[in-house]
Amino acid sequence: MLGSDDWELKKKGLFNITRLAESHAEVLLCRLREICLAVTSEVTNLQSKVSCSAIITLGELFGILKKDMDSEADEIAGVLLPMVWNSPEFIQKAACQSLGMMVENVTPAQAMTALMDRGVKGWKTRRLNAHL
Repeated sequence: MLGSDDWELKKKGLFNITRLAESHAEVLLCRLREICLAVTSEVTNLQSKVSCSAIITLGELFGILKKDMDSEADEIAGVLLPMVWNSPEFIQKAACQSLGMMVENVTPAQAMTALMDRGVKGWKTRRLNAHL
């Protein structure tokens, strides 16, 4: 569904990823890298509904899979941090919430590394990191 050109199918696919994580996390874990890459590629989708859904999906994956998402935190932070200052307000809010879910659910060292490695550029990012 994420490979479709239809934005409604993409949203449905993102929703299904979250539901699958909730009910059968073990299915996602064996292909977590591929799934996260597919979801992060939708974060910059020009259709804002798809972009916001992808951002929310990433936050939900952090909440559901917790420390299993450690290996993906750096890459995801690199995609979400620019959305905090280069997007409409509702996208910024979703990105901040998903980054908050990352901080709350991955190991503290991994969260700090992801935010510092990807977010050391710019005062807005430093302010967000201090908030998180």
